[in-house]
Amino acid sequence: MGIGANQMAGDFDVIEETPLLGDILDDIAERMPEEGVLKAMEQSAHFLTESIVESIYSLAKNPKGGLADSYEPELIDTGEEVTFGVFSDLIYAKVQDEGDTLTPNAPLKWMAYPHRSAKSYVGIRWPRDFPKGKLNFALSSHDPSGTAYLFEKGRKKPVFILKKKVKIPGLRYLDKSLSTFDNNKGVEKAFDENVGIVFKKGGF
Repeated sequence: MGIGANQMAGDFDVIEETPLLGDILDDIAERMPEEGVLKAMEQSAHFLTESIVESIYSLAKNPKGGLADSYEPELIDTGEEVTFGVFSDLIYAKVQDEGDTLTPNAPLKWMAYPHRSAKSYVGIRWPRDFPKGKLNFALSSHDPSGTAYLFEKGRKKPVFILKKKVKIPGLRYLDKSLSTFDNNKGVEKAFDENVGIVFKKGGF
């Protein structure tokens, strides 16, 4: 049964005075062991981390593990409340999730990435790490304004591909992991068990 707007507009008779409610809630908060609450939160954070990792591996075409391994659970204390979160320190984690169109920082420059046939040969090097004159520049015949290549004498395929912009489709792995997390009965059960232990230790 709900309370109608007209009923509230006339007077406040529908409101029951509970002067002790604030004191009761404060007492509950003081008697609940903090370490028990934190344990429940920490366990939930680990469940969420596992959900994110599973989502990345299920959605990525060729997952290498770097993105999945970067996510770690972390407890956050704002001074007013304690909660939990799962974070990645990779700068491209958000782009991989939401998608984006990448462009060079300067309009006259190109973005470079190794051709798939030259990845092992290139290693961690970039075009600037090669001796001057070692790589030869060539525009793409299909997209001369947006694509170019860097060739090396003796190699049939380019060493680097150059782009003016690259569109990265979003995996939306966080949406999937949150959906899985919210529907995971094991998470709910584990959290309820931890909270139950907290209340028991608090004398409830």
